Amino acid sequence: MSLKLLSLGLFTLFLNIIGWELLAQVNINDKKPERKMIKLPPPHYQGITLEEAIRKRRSIRSFSKKIIISQPQLSQLLFSAQGITGSRYGHQLRAAPSAGALYPLEIYLVINRVENLSPGIYHYNVTLHSLELLKEGDFGKEIANAALGQEMVSEANVTFIISAVFRRTQTKYGERGLRYIFMEAGHVSQNISLEAVSLGLGSVCVGAFYDEQVNRLLGLDGKNESAIYLQAVGGF
Repeated sequence: MSLKLLSLGLFTLFLNIIGWELLAQVNINDKKPERKMIKLPPPHYQGITLEEAIRKRRSIRSFSKKIIISQPQLSQLLFSAQGITGSRYGHQLRAAPSAGALYPLEIYLVINRVENLSPGIYHYNVTLHSLELLKEGDFGKEIANAALGQEMVSEANVTFIISAVFRRTQTKYGERGLRYIFMEAGHVSQNISLEAVSLGLGSVCVGAFYDEQVNRLLGLDGKNESAIYLQAVGGF
């Protein structure tokens, strides 16, 4: 066996033990640090039982514009989606399962009515449990238009946009990694749905939208990172 092949084999062995996760996580929070940061309240662990949340979960397609959700409620929703719940081998573990603990998903928010937060587009910084303000302004109608005119998206207090950074998973799993990414988006969305019920809020998952319009709104290239799922959440 040549020295080159031996080196390649040892490198692959290292990645198979712990390295894939570390390699993928190097750029997990690579959003620019100069953006305005809003620290979220710490998550809490109170609410209805899981069984009750499952029983009560429904798709809500009409939201009240008179209701303002609180920052603690938003904090809890985000924690349930992608919050850090522990660590292993020095890297993060999160609330939703991820193939190889590679965490390819990012969460963006179109905020309409949240306590003490300006309307705008935000990115969730998982490590800091904080929001990064990307664009300030009313983008409710714009995101609704991108979602084929579904009005509940513009009426919601907040619309979660789940995006995927494909290389994080496909570096290890190749073409099959694409399947894992979409499965993971479902895991995250279900956590949001059940947490919304626990908080007395409603949610609806949205798969029908124009990818290019949503990506353009977020400043994503649609190739390395692309929006793959929307979820509107609000009071009703």
